[in-house]
Amino acid sequence: MSVVLGKPEVPQHWLLDANVLFSEWTRWLMVALAERRQATLYWTPHIENECYRNLVRLGRLHADDADQERHALPSRLQAVLLPQNHEPYLADVRQVDEKDRHVAASALALRHQLQQPVGLLTWNLKDFPRKPLLKLGVVRMCPDELCVELAKTKTGLQACLEQSVQLMQASLATQPSQNPTAYQSKASPLPQNSEDWIQFLGRNRMHKTAKVYSRPN
Repeated sequence: MSVVLGKPEVPQHWLLDANVLFSEWTRWLMVALAERRQATLYWTPHIENECYRNLVRLGRLHADDADQERHALPSRLQAVLLPQNHEPYLADVRQVDEKDRHVAASALALRHQLQQPVGLLTWNLKDFPRKPLLKLGVVRMCPDELCVELAKTKTGLQACLEQSVQLMQASLATQPSQNPTAYQSKASPLPQNSEDWIQFLGRNRMHKTAKVYSRPN
């Protein structure tokens, strides 16, 4: 497949890194954006293990709740849990940071399986060199970039952000935590107005999105 190394089209298949799955809200933002793009979300057992290990280690989630939640997560997010078949592709992604190489190799494995470009969603952009991956058919981006690219207008952005919160609230209502941690008990309230949203986006590293959101209508 010929790849133009300019600004590629957003693929319709997205592999989520552990740091994207880590945040409850970011997960649901990915679902809202995937609906907009008619995209499918993916991750691997290795990625899932890393995410939930960190959630428990940092006190974000009780271990018992983590076991229950992770079992249901693919169906809740309408995502696909891939088999751990990345090893044949590790040599092709040597330019990626060693600790993250399994993520890039998994994206490349999915790219070969589907014979279509694959998006790699991560916050660690510096560890995933853009051009070498793009030549392999893997488009790496962060949630902030993806949101701005797909929402485009402030109106579209507002609709997408509101949908993400509605999806998250519905999910938490149907599967509440049985063993709330101190972190969960003191969670900040969700945004209610434009000022709240701008602050919320900033706290969640969505700085480009906040800039679009702060524009006048």
